[in-house]
Amino acid sequence: MANNRNKATRGEAVELSIQYYGIDGLPRDADEIPEIQITDINEDVVVASTSVGVVREGKGLYSYSYDVGLEVDTGLWTDSWDAEIDGAAVDSEFKFLVTGSFSSEAGEDEPLADTGTVSLGDEVSFDFSEAELVGLNILLKHLKSRLRSDGKKPSRDEYGAFILDGYGEMVMEECNVFSDEILACFLSAALSEFNMIPFFSSFTFSDEIIYKTFSHAVVEGALILSLSSQALVEKGRDFTISDGGISYQPPALGDFISSQYQTLMTSYRERLKFIKNSIRPNPTSFGTFTNLSSGAPAFVRLRHLRSRKII
Repeated sequence: MANNRNKATRGEAVELSIQYYGIDGLPRDADEIPEIQITDINEDVVVASTSVGVVREGKGLYSYSYDVGLEVDTGLWTDSWDAEIDGAAVDSEFKFLVTGSFSSEAGEDEPLADTGTVSLGDEVSFDFSEAELVGLNILLKHLKSRLRSDGKKPSRDEYGAFILDGYGEMVMEECNVFSDEILACFLSAALSEFNMIPFFSSFTFSDEIIYKTFSHAVVEGALILSLSSQALVEKGRDFTISDGGISYQPPALGDFISSQYQTLMTSYRERLKFIKNSIRPNPTSFGTFTNLSSGAPAFVRLRHLRSRKII
């Protein structure tokens, strides 16, 4: 895939393009194919003025693909375009950044230490195992049944008209409040909170106890996160509609959702502490070994009775 002006990596191709407009502000083709000239950071001409290789991509849109050398200097290069539109000369000049993936000082094709394939803001994909997906899908179904956030709306064509099928019925399309990916993020955050509440644990979605015994606790945590997220959106929609002396004010869903999740939060946190304190799971790399019976009062009292101690 070709690079753009923001990043032209050495050893790869960079796509340079230009869009021309007429005096009416609309895209306009040049009278002839425009010419391009490329100079490097030292203002040395790398590509002499030529129209060979310039391709018309659309109405007034032209592009040129340039292969950046492996040992060229990095920095801001210049691409100059010359064209005529309706007999008037139009000269344009742009800059593009050449970055290095190879060391020009060493004279060898050695990767630089600071180069990589991951950039800030790249799309991150979930890496769940098949066993985790089974548990996650079960929790996802519970969460959707509580949120009731799935919906449908009539589909419209490019002109805004409703689309009808062969029987004259409207074609519907999904219009969900939350996508499955967002709900999976809420469930992951809820499970993380479940694990970090003392006593620390390391449950995953593949553990049967999570999507069976403790499913309500994890789903309620995700429900609270989804309500708090949607409350901010709904708060921005609280307004009054007035038309011809008639006013209509939609329900204040933002305040209602906010009060609901705040109420749920208090009881949820207390219940979560009771759950973790009751099971006292075996710590993973935290503290000393503890079994399920060590926190039971009867076992603690029995231990002291055996040692002839009064507690």
